[in-house]
Amino acid sequence: MQGKAVPADRKLIRAINQNNLLNLIRLNAPISRPQLAELSGLSLATVIGLTGDLIGRHFVVESGPAESTGGRKATLLDLHPEGGFALGLMVRGFECIGVVVNLRGDVIFSLHWDTVLRHQGAQALEHIVRMTNDLLAQSGVEKDLVIGLGCALSGYIDAQNGICIDSWNLDWHSIELAEPLSRRLGFPVVIDNDVSCITTYERLFGWGGSSENFFTVVLGRGVGLGLVLNGEVYHGSTGGAGEFGHMVAVPGGRRCECGKRGCLEEYISFRGIIANYLERNYSQTLPFNMPLDSSSDRAVRSEERVIHTLLELALNGDELAAQAFQHSGELMGIALANLVNVLNPESIVLTGEGVFVEPAMFQSMEAVLRQNLFSQLGKNLRLLVEPLVGYESWARGAAALVLHRFFVLPAHP
Repeated sequence: MQGKAVPADRKLIRAINQNNLLNLIRLNAPISRPQLAELSGLSLATVIGLTGDLIGRHFVVESGPAESTGGRKATLLDLHPEGGFALGLMVRGFECIGVVVNLRGDVIFSLHWDTVLRHQGAQALEHIVRMTNDLLAQSGVEKDLVIGLGCALSGYIDAQNGICIDSWNLDWHSIELAEPLSRRLGFPVVIDNDVSCITTYERLFGWGGSSENFFTVVLGRGVGLGLVLNGEVYHGSTGGAGEFGHMVAVPGGRRCECGKRGCLEEYISFRGIIANYLERNYSQTLPFNMPLDSSSDRAVRSEERVIHTLLELALNGDELAAQAFQHSGELMGIALANLVNVLNPESIVLTGEGVFVEPAMFQSMEAVLRQNLFSQLGKNLRLLVEPLVGYESWARGAAALVLHRFFVLPAHP
């Protein structure tokens, strides 16, 4: 016997349609209701009803009449940028950066905390609650206008269930965050890997809006990868997709922070480039008076200073320094070629605090990448370099998690 069809949830259908209209307004504003009906496939009556609700909730405003086509002028609709705000936090081992963004993704307020968060997993919830309340108080944004909080964390993050599984930089492991934070704060909370946050922002507001399939590769102290496949940020079955830095580049090679040997990160991150140089320098010392600081809260800054100096040496003809960057570029090119051969993206964007190494590293990287691509896969592949201006960009990416749910997912029926 044939089973009965289960009726669709009318509230869910309404929420999906409303989100679709809101996103179409974001992408095409100013736009009329008849145009929205044509783009969405909904009836004009449905569009009128749903947009009326969005206007009543101050997410959309009427921005004036459209050009006349001979009949009654249609009223144009636009996004109301101050109709809601998303909060974003970039959580690092020794600091946190917070931002408030409007519905257009513009940062309207930012805040920086010097606070030790590494090894503080047991107190993570309290730290984030305190900083979020501080961000709200100092920004002056009313809590009723907050549509959610996004948190960017390094490492293996289960975004679907809101759990930090393993963040080696923070030394946070198996910590549930999203649900308990939402209960404490009174609005939705989403967490994700920091590179996925940057990728989400690029998909919504950046150059990635025109690409359905692209990679975001982040270079610096670590190495990360964000994947957009068929227009959506790809997380994998348990949230672990994108651990590009932990692909095996040299079997049995250097020991990584994760415990494995030969990870790509140990050859193309800041410390990897420095190790490349030291392996080529028989004295095993740096050729300048700049010792590496191994303490967790200063290691990133110390490594970056050394890399800047090595880069200057390489660009001024130092053969050992040049070889160190070239080796990193070649290994990165092979790894990227393998990804392109499997996933066939339209473009790859290289970003992060480490992209200043481009003059010494990216030429060898691109040469090896294109040499190892299959058939015509590299014919139209674009490589883009986009420096991040401070860690505020990461926090803005965290806020983009909230905006993505707001515009794309039926989260506010």
